[in-house]
Amino acid sequence: LTLITAGGAWLWARLSLNGVIVTRTLETRRLFPGEDAVFRVSVVNRKLLPLAFLEIHDQLPNDLRIMEQPSVPSGIPGRDVLQITTAMRWYERVSWTFHVHCPVRGQFVFGPTEIRSGDLFGFFTSTLALDNFASLLVYPRVVPLEEIGIPPRHLFGDQRIRRQMVTDPSRIVGVRDYRPEDSIRHVHWKATARVGALQAKVFEPSTTIHFGIFLNLDTFEHYWEGVDYERAEDAITVAASLAIHALDARQTVGVYANGVSGGSDQPMRVRPSRSPSQRVEILAGLAKLSPIASINFARLLRAETSRFPMGSTVVIVTALVTDATAAVLVNLHQAGHRVVLVTIDEVEVPAIRGLLVYQLDSAGIGTPRNQRRRYAIQMNPVALAGLIERQRDAS
Repeated sequence: LTLITAGGAWLWARLSLNGVIVTRTLETRRLFPGEDAVFRVSVVNRKLLPLAFLEIHDQLPNDLRIMEQPSVPSGIPGRDVLQITTAMRWYERVSWTFHVHCPVRGQFVFGPTEIRSGDLFGFFTSTLALDNFASLLVYPRVVPLEEIGIPPRHLFGDQRIRRQMVTDPSRIVGVRDYRPEDSIRHVHWKATARVGALQAKVFEPSTTIHFGIFLNLDTFEHYWEGVDYERAEDAITVAASLAIHALDARQTVGVYANGVSGGSDQPMRVRPSRSPSQRVEILAGLAKLSPIASINFARLLRAETSRFPMGSTVVIVTALVTDATAAVLVNLHQAGHRVVLVTIDEVEVPAIRGLLVYQLDSAGIGTPRNQRRRYAIQMNPVALAGLIERQRDAS
């Protein structure tokens, strides 16, 4: 009898997870900090054999908080486990609904899920790992510019007048007599030789003035000094707010940062555009952005603005101004760009002609204090699966 009981218990445990289907559903995959996402877990037992017990362990980032029940540490940095236990009859379906509070921006990966069941007596168990990853994107905060000390009217100006004043040097529409205020670079030498008097090129007015936002994630002058995550998050909030307000003002907006986004090894680049999808592209890029600088900011600023048409607005959002960055700002002004410097808290700013400066108080930006960001939440599902697999092998 003992052998029969043990054999039956072993067979029950062996077959317990056959036909068991676990699904996880996120009703909303994109939202803003402070909002809640609805999160559902459903289980179906598609067989005659009932389940004496079923344990579900679903991993999720510990930056998120489940309102209905607390999660527990998983043993992986930055990860928690949601534990669900139930019993199921044959062909039964059970579901649970949770509300997940999202206090900070980021790309958050749910999964994998591990399920466990066994026989009625608890002699034997079976475990199954499900690589059912899902991603939730929390955009950075967007705040009114007036609240953080930036008057939009001063920042954007009268773009219609500026477009009439700015010309595109790549499009020549004719020639005219040279004037003393003309640059020698604009002399049309072939026309001058033909007419016998100095002739200047006439350029077509530009209609593609760019509004470029450049986000510097350096919070200390030397990388070995570490990262001030709170100031970096403040800078990301300011960059997102500037971009959205500029798009609302019908600007051709681009956003660049010297940090990687979405698991890429390249710095974040969202080229200037006014397309309907630009808002989502910018917010998604900033949501996935690592708060750690990966390349030299001055080099990025110099390289990307070299493609901007003359008369564009270049906005730099930064927590510090190095000598190399100041030199690029001078060059941008000399090249005919409108240069705006937005600093997080008061920093030493060199005297640069034509530079518009806004020094913001980080206390007024509204980023929650003591939100120490962990790079683990920026992992894509492939990298996360590899980390989990290595942990399984080690155990």
